[in-house]
Amino acid sequence: MNRFKSIYAPYIKDFINYKKMQGYKLKGVEYRFVPFDKLCIEREERILGITQELSDIYCKFRENESGKTRYYRMNFFISFAKYLNSIGINSYVPNSVRVKNTFIPYIFTKEEMQSIFTACDTLFKIRYPAPSAINIIPALFRLLYGTGVRISEALALKDRDLDTDNHHIIVRNTKNGKDRMLPITESLAVVCSQYRKYRNLHLFDYTQSDYFFLKGNNTPCSNLIAYNWFRKILEKAGISHGGRNAGPRLHDLRHTFSVHSLMAMSEKDLDLYYSLPILSTYLGHQTIEATGQYIRLTSEMYPHILKDVHNISGHIFPNFNDITI
Repeated sequence: MNRFKSIYAPYIKDFINYKKMQGYKLKGVEYRFVPFDKLCIEREERILGITQELSDIYCKFRENESGKTRYYRMNFFISFAKYLNSIGINSYVPNSVRVKNTFIPYIFTKEEMQSIFTACDTLFKIRYPAPSAINIIPALFRLLYGTGVRISEALALKDRDLDTDNHHIIVRNTKNGKDRMLPITESLAVVCSQYRKYRNLHLFDYTQSDYFFLKGNNTPCSNLIAYNWFRKILEKAGISHGGRNAGPRLHDLRHTFSVHSLMAMSEKDLDLYYSLPILSTYLGHQTIEATGQYIRLTSEMYPHILKDVHNISGHIFPNFNDITI
């Protein structure tokens, strides 16, 4: 963090360390403060304390800046201004901004998911160079759909985190900084067990790494490599892709898991609004509101199943036995 040169440099560093000590995961956050630091240098700020003038200049919309980008930039700035006030440096705190989320995730049908799994298995049978990640793709994509974990969480799994005998996985160092234990279906446990046996048999030096998913050269797989394979799988499965930022995205497997889970619970006559906290906890969301979007998506995709949701139950979780995973 030696990149900061303005009068606020030491306070920016202290603020970031302070937030990390509170448990916030701020990987790569330093770059968000670079524009503010440069602005202070350009304006030759010599007196500590953010003025309204400085705040207005920093917070105004930038050319080609999306609402979401400005939202995150403003949030960090507001938090920093509040921090300065808390340590006795009087600073102007601007009003927070709201961002309208217009993104609509792509929800795969069960037929499309079956096509994706078939494509994974077909490509797996083709010989690829040793560094290829194809050996993990069939199990990885089934895990993403069968649990709704984020791709970063799946690729970070260690071998000890998958208990295929007792049908659960442990997701550690998550986006929200909390570990969680997730039950998995018997069929998914079988898939993971079969992958582990294949890995142990075909990877000569797999014991040198404690990651569960390893490429053919015994190294972990990156998000980018997984996404590139996802594009290949979609093409093989006959599912069109709209191009960069147009989807479907790999993260849409998480959205699909959520909608299919709610659909399954509704078909079992479970009240979705009582079952929503279960799904929220399973997904690792910090608030119910973050999970609530799936109620709307489910009702839009499957209006026929949301006609009678009055029974309360909290012990049944989505079952994907009607899909071969």
